[in-house]
Amino acid sequence: MKKCDWNICRSAAVVAVLALSFAVRGGELLDCGKAKPENVILHTPEKRGQSVRIESLEQRDALRIDWDCARSGYFEFQLKPGVKLPEFRTAQIRVRAFIPEGGKSRNFNLRITDREGETFQFTRPLAAEDRGWREFAYQIDAGKPKAGSWGKRANRRIDFPAKLTGFASDFNSREGKGYLGIGAVEIEVLHSGLPLQPQLETGSPLQILTPEQKEAPGISLVNPRKEKAEGELFYRVADAFGAELENATRKITLAPGGKLLFPLMKPEKFGVYYVDVRFRENDPQLKTFEKQYRYCYMRPAGPTPGMAKGFLFGVCSHPQGLSDRDLELEARAAALCGVKIMRTDIYWERIQPAPGRWLFGSFDRVVEAFGAQNIEVQAIYCYLPKWAVAKEWKPLAPNYKGKPRPDYGHWRRFIRAFAEHYRGRLRYVEVWNEPDHIGFANFPVSEYIEMMKIAYAETKKAAPEMSVLTGGYTGMPGSSPKMREKDHMTRTLTEGKGSYDVLAFHGHGSMSSYRNQVDRLVKMRRDLGIEAPWYANETAISAILIGEMKQAETLFQKFLYSWANGAIGYNWYDLRNDGFDPNANEHNFGLITRDFQPKAAYAVYNALSGTYREAEFLRAVRFGGNIEAFLFRAGDGRLLLAVWNNDPGCDGTPLCLSGISGRAEEIDLFGNVASLPVRGGQLVFKAGRSPVTIRLEADAAELKGAGEFLKSGLVFSVTPGRESEVMPEFCNPTARPLELELNWRPPAGVTLSAVGQKLKLKPGECRKLPLKLTAAPEFRSPDSRPAEMKLELVLGGLWHGELCYPVRTVVWLETEMPRTPVFVLREAAQVIPFAPNVPEKEHLFWKGPADLSAEIRLAHDRQALLFEAVVTDDVHHQPGSGAEVWRGDNIQMALQLPGQKGMWELGFTRLDDGKSEAFVWLAPSGFSADKAAGAVRLETSRDEKKKQTVYRAAIPFEAIGLKETAKKRGFRLNLIVNDNDGEMRESCIGVAPGIAENKDPERYPIIKFR
Repeated sequence: MKKCDWNICRSAAVVAVLALSFAVRGGELLDCGKAKPENVILHTPEKRGQSVRIESLEQRDALRIDWDCARSGYFEFQLKPGVKLPEFRTAQIRVRAFIPEGGKSRNFNLRITDREGETFQFTRPLAAEDRGWREFAYQIDAGKPKAGSWGKRANRRIDFPAKLTGFASDFNSREGKGYLGIGAVEIEVLHSGLPLQPQLETGSPLQILTPEQKEAPGISLVNPRKEKAEGELFYRVADAFGAELENATRKITLAPGGKLLFPLMKPEKFGVYYVDVRFRENDPQLKTFEKQYRYCYMRPAGPTPGMAKGFLFGVCSHPQGLSDRDLELEARAAALCGVKIMRTDIYWERIQPAPGRWLFGSFDRVVEAFGAQNIEVQAIYCYLPKWAVAKEWKPLAPNYKGKPRPDYGHWRRFIRAFAEHYRGRLRYVEVWNEPDHIGFANFPVSEYIEMMKIAYAETKKAAPEMSVLTGGYTGMPGSSPKMREKDHMTRTLTEGKGSYDVLAFHGHGSMSSYRNQVDRLVKMRRDLGIEAPWYANETAISAILIGEMKQAETLFQKFLYSWANGAIGYNWYDLRNDGFDPNANEHNFGLITRDFQPKAAYAVYNALSGTYREAEFLRAVRFGGNIEAFLFRAGDGRLLLAVWNNDPGCDGTPLCLSGISGRAEEIDLFGNVASLPVRGGQLVFKAGRSPVTIRLEADAAELKGAGEFLKSGLVFSVTPGRESEVMPEFCNPTARPLELELNWRPPAGVTLSAVGQKLKLKPGECRKLPLKLTAAPEFRSPDSRPAEMKLELVLGGLWHGELCYPVRTVVWLETEMPRTPVFVLREAAQVIPFAPNVPEKEHLFWKGPADLSAEIRLAHDRQALLFEAVVTDDVHHQPGSGAEVWRGDNIQMALQLPGQKGMWELGFTRLDDGKSEAFVWLAPSGFSADKAAGAVRLETSRDEKKKQTVYRAAIPFEAIGLKETAKKRGFRLNLIVNDNDGEMRESCIGVAPGIAENKDPERYPIIKFR
């Protein structure tokens, strides 16, 4: 295989993978002679007269354990955090130990603790000849271990994952003193108990293919055992949209030490490809190996020479504690996709563990590793060692564990030393992380402003060229319950004016939420007269529940929306997933997985970098409706139009763009380029919910959005068993007469008054075409996966394509509370789990309707929306109140009403003291959350025999701005029921997606009043 352009070659990657997969025979687990004594925990050492230290015994370093036989008959110690063992069926662990003459040990025992907390002690008696350095071997059968064991969930079997957790020894005398030493510990896996593990091979440890690479990817299979392996291999390759490219099933016979490679097709288009692999061996005792790999086919956007120019393409990461290999891989992964700046915490406690002691090495290696790839480091002045906490510090929230405030003197000296050390190597430093978030800064804004002033002054003294950022703000005031001081940002910007160069802002979450926050931020800066630029230096969304493709689309939109609204840069959070749990939010933010495989967002970031690097933002382009479009000029002079459609009722709409003098191309999210036809200086193209870039040759001053051919806002909502009518409005935004051909294709269960239609429109003319729909009585369109109305549309000779519209089943509310529930929540598909997907948390997984379920009823009177929920919950637990009630048992309701900017999010709670509480987290612009919460009338009750909690609420129309037009036209409503049995918010069950995972009203049911 040909070597890749980057430094880490294919063979090195394969060796690393095999080492991880098969736990190389004879591999060292640890060298106790190099252990830190503080990680060796003796049991009551003072009482027993025992101690540990590192000492050279016969010219070999060892962990020495000393004891007093008169004070105890044995020693035992625990290794923290323990050494993870490779999974095995049988293995041999070998321990080098030093036994002195007259050492007084009767045996030498090894301890292993498994997944269930069961500890196994393997005993090795000591013989008279066991003196000096000896090797002790322990034969271990995981299914039938010959060892003593204890633990609450003991089953006499080693359940993996398991760890080597310590050693013990019984003494052969109750008089005198003794000792022994422990050196290297090795493991040899005799039989892994695992099937062979097929690997994806691309020639890159980052699983990246390039157009220059001649070799195709492949599936490799290696047999490291001493006996042959037989089984069945299945693999399937699909693109990021789920379309299958190939699949195969193969019978395998592989001799000891044998290798096989099955080539895969090389993709035709750029993008991320998913390779699902399954290998089942003929041995019934072996587990089936199943894994999803992925690779990215792309033209790398980097690395590029020098520092970033213009808009900053950045990411966030936490690389200080990484191994040299992982640090190099992270830096290389960032460079290849075009990253030019990496934001990371300094961790003051690492750099200055004690007053007067400075250790810059950990941060130096990060600066050097990323610098070698021409990536700058943006450093965050945070957090602090315990010795630096201010003596006078008083927590803003005494009952909350948040970061304390540093002593101003210690803070001043730290800032000065850091800035002096990195002068000329760093351009940007940030004063703390999310200082408005109680979890990161448990001190008031007045003290933060003083910290910022000190940091600015000391930084500028030591390194005047450094730009100082405010701490990255969590979001706009009121956007998170963790933001205790609503005036934090405004006070920092005004009272701290002159002590920052850049305003840093975050705003995690969906694009709809981010748009609202950025609009507020732009207005705030204007109203306060803030001239300092702003920087979106940590904002993203987790792929959990929304999927990797939606995450990638959100990256594109948030990145360019920030740029178009005056930001100087954008940092995606973060470069790499923090873990492997598919149900853990923090484990799914990355551009790449924890094991360095590319996600869809990585390919999109690469395409963004390659297309927009060193571009110039020009202006927004107006098409009308729900279209967002932003015009840039690329470095080569061509124009770039980023465009997408926010209409929840359609997958896209054709648009007309005029003023084009040359060629036009469409660049998709992954960087694939397709030519577009230009006729008479006009271009007609489809703007979909998935963003694209239109690359043009044109004069920017002449280019304009001529408009839509089909007005936005078309919603197909039906009532089963009834006829309804929609009014699509077609327009001709061109300068010539236009003939349109329409061919409607309804979903099964819906009939139309007219399927094929034609109409002619004059230039600038718009016309509505009534369309009657009749839904069968049994027709249902679930909100999670709605049925679709399809329209084949021909726009003369300008454009021909298909548009898709979701068909929604309308929920009609009566003036009396219905006997039949409007929504029934009792299915596994309606549950969102929050408990980590690990065996020790199995008791928190949803067990069925008796664990958590609900019947929801809705109605209305003349003044209010009426709500009733009967929730079945085996344990009612709600210790909190106010903004924190979502952590316990409660109901969250979301509403989006026509004409309002923003959405409502309300909470209905029965507190542990039996009181009822209404709370409002989110309110649209112009509404008071506190006023609305005070206007809600809520009653709750609990029946412990039935294990039911009942919620009844009346939400006044006036309080939430629900007008007559919304009642008739329809509005969107959704809700979730949270469950906490006392340990954590373990799950919720909901009507539709779009509350717990992100705020997405497009997915909510439509509600109308009779």
